[in-house]
Amino acid sequence: MHAAALELAQRTSTTAGPFAVSLAQDCRSIAQTMRMGELGEALATFESTTDRLQRFLTFVVVTSELLRAESPSIGIILADYGRRVLALLDRVQVALDRNDLVDLTLVLEHGLGPALGDYHGYAMHVSVALAGRHAA
Repeated sequence: MHAAALELAQRTSTTAGPFAVSLAQDCRSIAQTMRMGELGEALATFESTTDRLQRFLTFVVVTSELLRAESPSIGIILADYGRRVLALLDRVQVALDRNDLVDLTLVLEHGLGPALGDYHGYAMHVSVALAGRHAA
C-alpha cells in the first residue's frame, strides 16, 4: 500500500500545481457568479467542484504523510497547508449551513481561492521531495 501511495503521489505531483490553480480560479469564478446574482449556477458549479477539491486534499494529506520521514520540512509545510485549506472548507460549510451566501462568496473569493492558489509555490518542492523518495 505504501509503495502504491508513493507512486500515485509522484504521478499526481506533476499536475497538482496547475490543478490547484484551476481550483483557485473556479472559486473566484463561483464567487463572481454569486455576485452577479446567478446563485443556482454558482451553487451547481461549486457542487461539481467539490469532487476535485476532495481529490486535491487527499493528495495533500497523503503526500504530507509520505514526506514526513524523508523530507520532514516539506512534509510539515504541506501538512500545515492542508490544515489551512481544511479550515477554510469548514468556513465554507458553516456559510452553507447558515445559508449565508455573502460569507460563502467572501470565503471563496478571499480565503479558499487564494489558499488553493498558494499551492503553486509548493508544487516544485513537493515534486522534488517525492522524486527523492523514489530514489531512496
